[in-house]
Amino acid sequence: MSELEARVEREREAHDERDVLAENIRIKDKFSHIWSFPSRIRFYQRIDSYLSDISGMHILDFGCGRGDTALKYLLRGARVSGIDISKVFIEDARAKASQAEILADQYDFRVMDAHNLDFPDKTFDIVVGFGILHHLDADVALREIHRVLKPGGRVLLQEPLADNPLLKLFRALTPKARTEDEEPFTGKEVQRLTSLEEWQTELFYCGILEAPAAMLTSVLIPSRPDNWILNLTDRVERWLHRNEVLLSWNQYLCFNMLKRENPITPDDGR
Repeated sequence: MSELEARVEREREAHDERDVLAENIRIKDKFSHIWSFPSRIRFYQRIDSYLSDISGMHILDFGCGRGDTALKYLLRGARVSGIDISKVFIEDARAKASQAEILADQYDFRVMDAHNLDFPDKTFDIVVGFGILHHLDADVALREIHRVLKPGGRVLLQEPLADNPLLKLFRALTPKARTEDEEPFTGKEVQRLTSLEEWQTELFYCGILEAPAAMLTSVLIPSRPDNWILNLTDRVERWLHRNEVLLSWNQYLCFNMLKRENPITPDDGR
């Protein structure tokens, strides 16, 4: 077994047998304000703006989990293929689509290794994933995404960042909510991925100040998710984003990537 195959098996075990995703959500639910601070709301609204008019499109839900986002895309008229490493999650996703009375030919949920996508070239209009790429070998996964995406197709990948000291401490204190191999992206790694010539890439961010502040206000004033501390930190965070200050200290970024029509590949002498 190669190291990459061993890594995939460790991820499979962490999700199927230990359900680290459920543990991650359980811990975050103790700090309820982290789900709704202002920059997070704007961040996910921006992602969703690219997914509002998708009727007739073929979407790859990259790491579909239990199928909640896939169901949203199906109800908007898209055809959805969802993949995940966890057979438990895939069974749940199928059940949700069936219970929603979605036509069976509109969805296809499969257990699959994201490093080796079992789809033909140029299959999908959009690939979207939430917190998946940092569990993978990013270069291998992006090559596969590039292969199955139509020319000019879009990729939206929300991922955690590694550089904020407070968020780094939180991750260190909650090891059971993580898998052995996941690696939030450093600023240096983001810069490297952004420079890949196969893609036209835009980045946007949330949570440099508001994520730690939301944890604090969840403890101090739990009944006030809309509070002056978060509103103040939101003003500062907007300024930091406009001026591109300490971007890698944010909680999340989104890779908003368009497949180039004529990418430069290593065989072209790069």
